[in-house]
Amino acid sequence: MRTTAELREGFLSFFEERGHMRFPSFSLIPPPEDPSTLFISAGMQPLKPYFSGVKRPPAPRFTTVQKCLRAGGKDSDLEKVGLNARSASMFEMLGNFSFGDYFKDGAIDLAWEFVTEHLKLEPDRIWTTVFAGDPERGIPLDDVAVQGWLRKGLPRERIVAFALPENFWGPAGDTGPCGPCSELHYDRGEQHGCGGDTCGPNCESCDRFIEFWNLVFMEFDLGADGTLTPLPQQNIDTGMGLERTAMVLQDVASIFDTDGFRLIMDWIERESGFGYGTSHEADKAHRVITDHMRGATFLIAEGVTPSNEARGYVLRRLIRRAVVQAGRIGLERVYRVPVIVVDQVGQWYPEVVEHAAEIERVVKVEEQRFRETLERGMRIFEELAGEPAIDGEQAFALAATHGFPIELTVELAEERGQSVDVDGYREAMARHREISRAGGARETVRAADFSRAAGFTTEFVGWEKTEVLTQIGALEPLGDGRFLAKLRESPFYPEGGGQVTDAGFIELDGAHGPPPNPPRAELEAAYRLEDDQVLVFSGEGFAEGDRVRAVVPWGVRFPTMANHTATHLLHRALQEVLGDHARQAGSAVRPDKLRFDFTHAEALTAEQRAEVERRVNQKVWENRPVRAFITPLEEARRLGAMMLFGEKYGDEVRVVEIEGYSRELCGGTHVRWTAEIGPFVLLTESSIGAGTRRIEAVTAGEAWALLAARAHEADELRAELQRLKKRTVKSPRATAVVDATPPRVRPVNGVHVVTNLLEGLGADELLELSDRLKQQNAPAAVVLGSREDGAAHLVMNFDRSLEQRGLDAGRLIREAAAVIGGGGGGRPTMARAGGKQPEKLADALARAEQLILEALG
Repeated sequence: MRTTAELREGFLSFFEERGHMRFPSFSLIPPPEDPSTLFISAGMQPLKPYFSGVKRPPAPRFTTVQKCLRAGGKDSDLEKVGLNARSASMFEMLGNFSFGDYFKDGAIDLAWEFVTEHLKLEPDRIWTTVFAGDPERGIPLDDVAVQGWLRKGLPRERIVAFALPENFWGPAGDTGPCGPCSELHYDRGEQHGCGGDTCGPNCESCDRFIEFWNLVFMEFDLGADGTLTPLPQQNIDTGMGLERTAMVLQDVASIFDTDGFRLIMDWIERESGFGYGTSHEADKAHRVITDHMRGATFLIAEGVTPSNEARGYVLRRLIRRAVVQAGRIGLERVYRVPVIVVDQVGQWYPEVVEHAAEIERVVKVEEQRFRETLERGMRIFEELAGEPAIDGEQAFALAATHGFPIELTVELAEERGQSVDVDGYREAMARHREISRAGGARETVRAADFSRAAGFTTEFVGWEKTEVLTQIGALEPLGDGRFLAKLRESPFYPEGGGQVTDAGFIELDGAHGPPPNPPRAELEAAYRLEDDQVLVFSGEGFAEGDRVRAVVPWGVRFPTMANHTATHLLHRALQEVLGDHARQAGSAVRPDKLRFDFTHAEALTAEQRAEVERRVNQKVWENRPVRAFITPLEEARRLGAMMLFGEKYGDEVRVVEIEGYSRELCGGTHVRWTAEIGPFVLLTESSIGAGTRRIEAVTAGEAWALLAARAHEADELRAELQRLKKRTVKSPRATAVVDATPPRVRPVNGVHVVTNLLEGLGADELLELSDRLKQQNAPAAVVLGSREDGAAHLVMNFDRSLEQRGLDAGRLIREAAAVIGGGGGGRPTMARAGGKQPEKLADALARAEQLILEALG
């Protein structure tokens, strides 16, 4: 057992033979109920519900090989990559797990057998560490582990005790299952050592002792307040680093010298001309590029795209760090590296093979964008070399103008011994975000100052009310009949969380205004200032202290609430149909329609669209109650409420729950029962960037109007079809022509695109034939052309479902008809055209086919 492939299979087979259920790697993206980390950072993390007792495992023993990424949060190893022989942010973890079955002695026995008999590592070079205990928490030295290793023949001097944090593992994130652990270290020999008197396991000065397997005795749950609570049962969680163990087996200097990395490293060496091992700078560059492109490959395969927040930010940072290091060794076109990664890991992770083209495309786009500003940014960065430190404004300018993440600026500055004012950078970023959130307008800055000067916070009552009798607590004229106002209580929802600002008005209370028409002012804008708000009205006759009636018209608020609640149903339905990776990436909730952006790598099929729409409507008709409540953030996490990564939440949060189906953190307004949403109709589904899709839909009255219009059109079409059936005589000549010239059929995203160039058929015969082909190849987009007596005829005949995907036969045929010097038109599902240049009919058909393929995506 020498290669990484042999190690993977050998480990899994060993434990499978000993009663462990084999599982493939879980996703790199944690499930919705685990918001503790951005990525899976440990092999046990997907199994947390089994360790905590929340879920019952399908078997008492598991074994897995799990892809892991430590590139964000407290477990990040990103900055260590390239600086030592053993650190990688992207790695694979081999693990065996026991849920209430065997415990310490069983784990030690299995580990010793595998290491000494199957890996054939020399027992005399194996050291182990155990937990020294924690007197403050009443936890003694782990003598059970000590005795277990002594029983296997390890001398007591090679069993070393360490306290927190070295030999107490977990949790993955800030809370959750954890416990004392026992690590296996391998002594690679004095030639790898520092020569110090205290050199041994966990030595910070050298890579002589390599930790390669951690046996975690999972028996506690760490709470948010730091308390340890015993778990319902004692569990085993082990993690053997594939790369580190291969390093020991193959007796090489670093994990990057193992066969799992060499395929990538050798390619970089050939392409760059800089050999690995020729200098410290070259070594770091090779290691960073290799590690980061592995990480980027796996992330993109799971639908993550570069952005400035959360997972997308980590991906952007991985790519940009790799590009910077590539520049140092003359490696161009970093986007070519993922192809090598796919070759190296594709056998074990089919998702990277499936999305190989998309992975390369995403990296290429991000690299090109970064390279456009990198040269200029590096020039400015070098100009700052003479400064004693890079201040916050300079660091912010590098990030905002040249795309240098603050971490990259800090890293590059540290290499030349220069400090960076990170706190000043954060202050500059906070000021920028505040201005950006306010639109950068002078009026918005004025609104923020006005709010502070008012000396009170507006109470938002719009969750329960759309009309309230209140007081103008502060007012400031803006000119032209417009004014800033702060109400004591407000029903007006200021834009946030994807929901648009309410429309509405205020009018003087009847006792103060001249009935029956008291002064009235229309709401123009609402500024959200954390938990406060400032409103802009247009109207006259108002003063500070006036009692007013503040109103959001029900015809505005109700459809907005229906659309917002529908986005929660849609979010859950997408995850049920596509998988848990389909997470919200943005939304816009308005009275007329909703827009929902989500992470997914490819267009939905017609069947998937229909199923998502069906599931949402099913929950509507079930009339499930919709409840909102305020709860501590940790309680919301315990309840499994869905949270948006990158969002900042306070100690208390608002949870919107659709009974038995959905639970999300949300500050928006919602209906009380799902039946109030009315029909849900999915309008369009399209791409808005690499790995991100967008759905637009309507509910309530808008959906009813749309369905009514469709029904009316269907009635008209049925009547027209009956008329055609009565007068149409089947043309044997058309059948004979088609038999002699069969059509071309291309399947594209669940649709059959049918084209054919015929001779001698008239326009009516062509239409009849297109109907037949559409039925035979449903769902189909049929385009036929015919030359007859010096004229050219074109027909487009589309399945009705294609109208929802944005195809319009009337529009498309006009563009195709221009090629034959003619024109035409028709309905979105059927159109006809003619022209006077039949010799160009083949080109017109090709153009029509191209337009359809582009529309189908």
